[in-house]
Amino acid sequence: MASILRVNTLTDASSNNSIATSFVFSGSAKVWADVDMTGTATLDDSFNVSGLTDHGTGSFTITHNSDMGNGNYVYTAGFNNEVSDASAFLKIHSPGDKLAASAQFLKKENGSAVDCSGNYIAIHGDLA
Repeated sequence: MASILRVNTLTDASSNNSIATSFVFSGSAKVWADVDMTGTATLDDSFNVSGLTDHGTGSFTITHNSDMGNGNYVYTAGFNNEVSDASAFLKIHSPGDKLAASAQFLKKENGSAVDCSGNYIAIHGDLA
């Protein structure tokens, strides 16, 4: 039998540190992924990711298990920079590639699309 626990605030055992449950819900990453693009693209670890599509060198899409409310969410992306290039980046491939159900990313170093072993993504926003 399922049950529901209804609380407004979470606190530690000493009641010195507390936080509203609404903050936890709104502030927690709704999707995150650690993507390895070397060879066949794989998810090393993830949360709320139902699929990974490799589009070729440096480009991949993660599909969300539970859709976001819309495409107006915020993402943070980082990577394991295996080449010394201060201009390297991992970003949404193009503006139309940030959708409620998925996001396509592009990794570039020295001006060219590249695959690397560690691509790290976190998505924050409202779920549908």
